[in-house]
Amino acid sequence: MHMTHIITIETRNETDFALFKGLADRLGLSTQEAHVDTELTEAEALTLLNRLAGSWAGDETGDELNATLQNARHFGTRDMEL
Repeated sequence: MHMTHIITIETRNETDFALFKGLADRLGLSTQEAHVDTELTEAEALTLLNRLAGSWAGDETGDELNATLQNARHFGTRDMEL
């Protein structure tokens, strides 16, 4: 008895897709491709933003934190020729 097994793998980037497709090709497996453009949900977009930008935990407001950073700057003369 011959049985066909099917695995569906959904990737979210071209690199992963190429890796799986290349492996299937090397193994001589039959493949079927479908490419679907999907938009991120608001929650997914926020998750990606937080992974990229990070976060700050503190009691200061944004304006207070900005003022602290501005006031911490030190400007002076530099004895260097450019």
